[in-house]
This record gives sequence, structure tokens and C-alpha cells, in this order.
Amino acid sequence: MILAERLLIGLALASAIVYATTPFAISIADRLQFYDKPIGYKGHARPTPYLGGAALMVGFVSAMILAAGDWRKTVPLVGGVALLWAVGTIDDRRTVSPLMRVVIEVVLAAMIWASGLGWDLHLGGAVNLTLTCVWVVGIVNAFNLFDNMDGAASMMALVVSAGAALIGIVRGDVWLAVGAASLGGACLGFLPRNLCLPARIFLGDGGSMPLGFAVAVLVMVAASTSTVAWQSLLVALLLVGIPALDTSLVIISRRRRGVSVLTGGRDHLTHRARRFLPSARAVALSLGAIQAVVSVVAVLAIEGGTSFLVISAILYVLAAGGAVVLLERQKVEEFGAQTDPAVRETGAPGDSPAGLACLALLGLGAGLSPFFFAYYDTSAWVPIGLGLVAASAVAVVARPTRPSAPAALAMGGLLGLGIWSLISTAWAESVENAVVSGNRWLAYGALLLLLLVLLRSERRSAVLLGAAGLGVAAVAISVLARLLGGNPGSLFLGGRLNSPLGYINGEGCLFVIGFWLCFAAAEARRALVAGPAAGMAALMACLAMLSQSRGTALAMLFALVAVVAVVPGRTRRIYGLLVVAGATALAAPDLLRVYEHSAGGSVSVEAGHVAGRAALLGAIAAGLAWGLLTLVWELAVSSRAWGSRAGTTGSWLLAIPIVVVLVLAGAASQRIEHSVRSQWHAFTNLTPPSASATASTASQSRLLSGGGNRYDYWRIAWRVWRENPVLGVGAGNYPRSYYEQRATTEDIDQPHSVELQALSELGVVGALLLACFLGGIGWGIARMRPTAARSPLSRALMVGAVGAVVAWLAQTSVDWMHLLPGLTAIAVAAAAVLVRSRSPQLAAAVAGYSRFGKAFASRPALALGASAVLVTLVVAGASLSRQGLAEIYRSRAQHELDARPVATITDANRSLEIDSDAMETYYVKAAALARFDQASAAQTVLRQALQHEPNNFVTWTLLGDISLRERTIGAAKRDYDRAHELNPRDLTLRALAANPSTGLQ
Repeated sequence: MILAERLLIGLALASAIVYATTPFAISIADRLQFYDKPIGYKGHARPTPYLGGAALMVGFVSAMILAAGDWRKTVPLVGGVALLWAVGTIDDRRTVSPLMRVVIEVVLAAMIWASGLGWDLHLGGAVNLTLTCVWVVGIVNAFNLFDNMDGAASMMALVVSAGAALIGIVRGDVWLAVGAASLGGACLGFLPRNLCLPARIFLGDGGSMPLGFAVAVLVMVAASTSTVAWQSLLVALLLVGIPALDTSLVIISRRRRGVSVLTGGRDHLTHRARRFLPSARAVALSLGAIQAVVSVVAVLAIEGGTSFLVISAILYVLAAGGAVVLLERQKVEEFGAQTDPAVRETGAPGDSPAGLACLALLGLGAGLSPFFFAYYDTSAWVPIGLGLVAASAVAVVARPTRPSAPAALAMGGLLGLGIWSLISTAWAESVENAVVSGNRWLAYGALLLLLLVLLRSERRSAVLLGAAGLGVAAVAISVLARLLGGNPGSLFLGGRLNSPLGYINGEGCLFVIGFWLCFAAAEARRALVAGPAAGMAALMACLAMLSQSRGTALAMLFALVAVVAVVPGRTRRIYGLLVVAGATALAAPDLLRVYEHSAGGSVSVEAGHVAGRAALLGAIAAGLAWGLLTLVWELAVSSRAWGSRAGTTGSWLLAIPIVVVLVLAGAASQRIEHSVRSQWHAFTNLTPPSASATASTASQSRLLSGGGNRYDYWRIAWRVWRENPVLGVGAGNYPRSYYEQRATTEDIDQPHSVELQALSELGVVGALLLACFLGGIGWGIARMRPTAARSPLSRALMVGAVGAVVAWLAQTSVDWMHLLPGLTAIAVAAAAVLVRSRSPQLAAAVAGYSRFGKAFASRPALALGASAVLVTLVVAGASLSRQGLAEIYRSRAQHELDARPVATITDANRSLEIDSDAMETYYVKAAALARFDQASAAQTVLRQALQHEPNNFVTWTLLGDISLRERTIGAAKRDYDRAHELNPRDLTLRALAANPSTGLQ
């Protein structure tokens, strides 16, 4: 079996066995009265069954035996786990002396060292054996001490094992990767019943001791992959950073107070963290998240060299030391206060700091994404998507909630698009494209699911959208600073604003979305808030104009109509929009002149400075004007004399600009009609934008032009759907039809329309799933209107959310914004705000896996839906893991191509073992073989690629290139002819055919 299959078997088998056997362990403990009773320092409210360790170890051991292989390593680990389970279980029932436990742990550590799984730091056998014994005893007891709160030890072991598994994957250590994945799967299967409120079963010493032993061994093996021996200790320290911190804190605290380290108490890191978090579950998740970050640093440290590792270790030690000092300043008795059992079981009401921080991080990450090309590269969004899938799965288990009907419809549409895209691999020619497309939709669905669990109040919604708006504002300010700096031309491409995102139309869409997020804050009744928000909105509008994107103009128009039409409180909002529009109009001539006067596509320093000053002055003018008007408005409304008439008078005054607009439109009706007809002709005849402009619109030629190639993209997409109406051609498989039928030479991979892409690639089924997502958003908007009419905060949130999601949808209907994860994440966040449940109390669909049977009996539809979501998340995690793992090896192979072609071939083969449908990996392997002048072997690799995608013109072209280099003209002509059939308008192929020196005539 290949590594990916063994990983999946180990993870799934361990998780399934533990999940299935845990109820039996609970039943046996109930019959034997084998309970952990709430006495002394223990904080649980009622006797809770032990024997959780039995279920966990059965799953782990079974998965290791069946999937890990390498019996020389497996037998010592499994034997040690079994012995410590027996010792720990006896200790749970009848006390085993601490000395006896330590002796047994030392003996097992010696066995592990003799088996080659211990430390080997080239310091001599005695030193290595001593280090191994100290390490095993320390980690076993660290996890034993850490098992003091629901889910703490098992969550920590899950995170640590995930880090060890990742190291095994990167280093190609199959046994380590599968063993760590099996341990993580066992913890995952145990957590639902250990992390539910209240916990239904505990690990006990019979679980925490063998769990610590397994972690100790796996971390030693993982850390030993460091190139320098002494660095292994630093990597190991980072991998178990939080348990090590907890142990250090307890030892220091008890020594300082003169208390025996062997006694129990409520002075652990978990107890201290509980003071700041609403529930034990929140503590376990928060500490697990921190350890996950430290584990990622450990993984990166192995690849990053000595300096990075040493710096990381020093920062950890400083942070841990600071945490010990700060936590020790609190009195231990403060953490021993008993809370009400009801609160302990349900968690504290209201908004927890952890939840708010998580939402802020998600929003800010999406808003700042343009600095990272909106996470477009798979090396960015795949690991992020995998993290979102894991977080959403944990969130569903930890806090199961019943979504509103709009939320269920929207979430079903997104996740359904992902699953249907993966299913389309059955008929898609390019399986890889279908998988990538499906994984992207699943990542979006996981984000929406996570947000629906977290968004439990208007305040949380405000934090999410506010953080996203803050991130976009940071991007806008950085652009403004560069406009006023020494090299503003670096921001532009062809006279259009392009940086920092790197895609012109995406840049414009970003600032339109940011406009509405900022304008939502301008709804505030306080002048000091409304004024700066309006100014920032004006700056966003100015920067959007610099992109000269017609799709952005449409996005602004549709969002404007939607916000004014559906969100209550129109009068004041329209005045605010007029103020911002007026300020933007004053800046417009200097902004539009940048594109008009760009010489050869380059922008001069003077033009950049003029545009920057205009945008800045427009923003200041809008902020001051709207701040002043807000102040006057509030004074008028609060006045007894004017309060009842202010709103009515303001509404009637709006009739003046409406009448003016209608009169001007009527006077210019013939001219407008002529312009529309001419631009439609330019659109359908693929006229370039600049050529389709009239003399009267020269300065605005791009924004008012109908020319371009969109008609060609859409014509072909429509034809593809007509030929494959039900199933489509498969997700991501539009390019083949486009390259065969295109009327231009422009190279694209999607039809620049999310609706036409769904139709052409996924057929009617895909279009219906997309309609479910959009329909859920529309339904959510309708349900939010009554609340927005009563609450100013809800109204502001609705303005930002409706504006952002409609702007994104409008532009992705004529472009490919949905393929930019960073921008789409903001739209998904806005959608989550619109569709989230607004019930005062969120009813549980299923109260964790432990209550699944009862929930299924009482609410079968909800339980079935929850089960479907969890199954979907498992599929998403497996698919994203497969893609990410293959990407790691392929990326490494690409970096090694010039210096180490042999290593390139090895890593390419590993990548192909995981994902044999990735064309790029075949190309990298063929290039490495070409470095050794093995043209025949390289061609063999490319022909293997053609077995997966027989109509890939790039592969046929590469085959022709090799044949031409080898002067086999007949084969080269045959390969090039096939490539030309598949891509008749390719300019490179035309040039080759026309060049006499090639001999292809």
C-alpha cells in the first residue's frame, strides 16, 4: 500500500474502533462501579466512568498492528502501551505506589532504547539510555498530570501526534507517519464522549499513562530526523511544549508553596486557563490550538536550519517562562472555587474571549489576504482548508448547534458543490482539476460551517466583519502610502492598479467589498465613528476606480442597488452614499487620468502622486462632511421641534436628485441607446476595450467599453453545457473545450462566470447546488430585515454583509473571484452573518456523538443532517490531505530540480504514489530525467501522463519538444500536430511550424 492509503487506514480504523468501543467501556464501568468520584480537588459534578483508556488503546493498538508495519518498531511500542494500560488501570482501581510506577516506566524506557526507538545523540550508550529513561518517565507523567480536565490530555495527544505524523510525511518515514496518525485517530474517536458537556467517560491513569508513553516514543522518533543530533532535543521540546509548560508550572508552584508534587490539586495550567474561558471544552480546544501552533513551528524548524530552530526554542522558553511568572502571581485558591454544575455543564453564557479572538483572526486573515495573492496558490489554501476542516469538525463535536433553514440551505449548497465536484472525477478527463476544484469548494463550506458554529451573537458578527474590514483598510492604506512614495508605478500593470493582490480585477473587487464593510460603520450615530468610516469608504472607492475594472463597476452598482433596496433605514444611508460619491467624483479626474496617460502601460511618479493626493483629499473631505452631517442629523432628531419632521423632510429632499437624474437620462436617451448598441456590438465581436471607445468617452474608455473577450468565454461555456446538460464535463474541465473552440489567443482556464462554470462543468446538478447556496443567502437577507429595522447594530451588519456578498457575487458572475480564496472568504463571512440563527437559544441538533442515538430517535432529520455533515468533513479532510501531501513532495521536487535531480525523481515518485493524476508532477519528473540526457525515459513519463489525460495539449507539446531536440522530426511533427488539434490558436506551435530551422514544414 502507498503511504496515503496506510495513513487513511490507520487514522480511520483507530477512530472508528475507539468510537465504537467507548460505549461498551462505559457500560462495563457502570456495571463494575468503576468511577472517578468528585471528591477533594476534583471538579466534575457526578461520578464518571473510567476505562476510557481501554477503548482508546484497543483502537490504537489495532490500527498499529494492521497498518504500521515494521514489527521491529511496532512490537516494543505496543507492548509498552499494553503494560502501562494494565498498571494504570490497576492504579485507578487500587493505588500503585509512585516508586513502582517509575520503576516500570524506566524498564520500558530501557526496552525502547534497546529497540532503537530511543535517543541517539552520539554521546555514548550510557548518556543516550539515561536521556531516554528521563524522557519517557517525564512525558508519561506529564500527560498523567495533564489529564485533569475534560478532553485536555486526549486533545493534546491528538495535536502532538498530528505534528509527529506531519514530520513523518515530510521525511518519508512511513512507520512514524502511520503510527502517529493511528494515535491521533484514536484520540479523535475518544474526544466526542470525553469532550461533551458533561464528560461521559474519563481516560484515567489507564489511559493517560500509555497515551504519554506512545507520545514519548513517537516524538523521539520524529525529533531524531533532525540533521544535527543536539537539535533533536529542541524539536522534541517544541512538540510537547504545552504539557512541558504545565509540568514545569505545577512543580514550581508546589515547590514554592511547600506542597508535594505527587499530590493532586487545582493548580494546573488547565485550571488557571479555566478562569478566563467559559468551559472545560474551551480550555482543551484553546490549549490544543496553542500547541498546534508550536508544533507547526517545530515542523518548520526541522526544515529551516539551525538558526531558525534555535530562535524558535529561545522564543518558546521565554514565552513559557513569562507564562509561569504571570500565572504564579495568582492565588491557587482562586482556581479551586467550585462553579455551579449547570454552568459547568453548559458553559458560561455570552461571548467568550476565545470565540471572539478566533473570529477576529479569521476576519483579519481574510482581509489581509491580498498581501499573499488572496491565498490563490494551492500551497497556501490547501493547508488553510485542511485546518478549517479540522476546526469545523472539532467545533461541530464541541458545540453542536441546529442551523437556521437559510444556513442549512447555504451550507448544503457549498458542501454539495464540493462533493459533486469530487464525484465528477468519474467522468472528467482531468481528474486532478476536478479534485482541486472540489477541495476548494469543500474548504469554503468548512469555513461557513465553522462560522455558523461561532457566530452566536450580533457582537460576534460585528467582530468578524470588523476584523475583515480592518484588514482591507490596512491594504488600502499601504496602497495609498506607496502611491505617495517614491515608486508608485510598481503598483500598476498596464496603467491599472494591480498590487498588492496581483490581479487587477481582484484588486478592484477587494476595494468594493472593503467599501461596504467600512460604510457599514458609517451607519453609526456617533460622528467620531461615522466620519472616519465614511472617509475610509471614499478611499476604497477611489482605489477601486484606479483598477479601471468594468466588473468592479458592475459589482459596485449591483451592491448599491441591493443595499438601498433591501436594508431598512434608506434615507440616512442614501445621504451618506451621496456624500461619499461626491468626494469620489471630485477625485475622479485625477484618478482616471492615470490610465489615460500611462505611456506604454507605465505610470509616472507624478501621475501616481497626483492620484494618491486626490484619493487622500477625497477621503478626508468625505469623512469631514459625513461626520458633520451626522452630528447635525442627530441634533435635529433629538430636538423636540424637529425630531418628528427630520426624517420626513430628509426623505422628501431626496426626490430632488432623483428627478434631476431622470431628466438628464431622458434628455440623453438617444445617445444612451446608441452607446449601448455600439458597445453590445463590440462585446459580441470581441473588440478590444480601447478600440470600442468613442471619442467622447476617451478618458473613461475602459469603464464604459463593452469590448473584450468575455463573450468568447461565455459562448463556449454555454455550448459545453448544451452538449452535457445534466452532468457537465467535470469540475475544472472547461479548458479543453475552450482551447479547441476559442476565437482568440488568450489563455484562460475558466469561463469567468461562476454560474456558467457550474453549468458547463457540473451540469444542472451543479447549477442547482450553486442556487441553493445563493438562495440560502437571499433567504437569510429576508429573515434579517425585521431585526435590522429594530436594531442599529443589525442594520449596520446587514449593510456590510449584503454589500460585500452582492459585490463578490456580481463580479464573480463576470470573472473568477470565486477562485481567489481570500476574497471568497470575506464573502462567506458576510453570508454567515446573513444566514446565522437568530434564535435566543441555539437548540442542539446532536449533543455530541455520545448522544447520537437519542437525538436520532427524537430528531431523525437533524441527526441525519449532522451525520452527513460529519461524513462530508471526513471526505474533505482525506481529499485535502491527499492533495496537500502530494503538493509537499512535488514542491520539494521542483526546488531540487537544478541542484539535485536524483532527489527530484525520488520525491516526484512519492508524489505520484499519492496522486497519480497530477500532470505537473509528471512534467517535473520528466525534466529531471532530461537533466541526465534520458530523453526516452522522459518521453515514457510523459506518455504515462497521457494515460490519465490523453487530450492534454501541454503534454503533447512537451513530447514534441523532446523529439525535436533529439532530431526525430517525424515524431516531433506527429506530436505537434496532435497538440495543434487540441489548441489550434497556440502561437508557440504556429511559430515552430513556420520556422524553417525546425524542419517541421
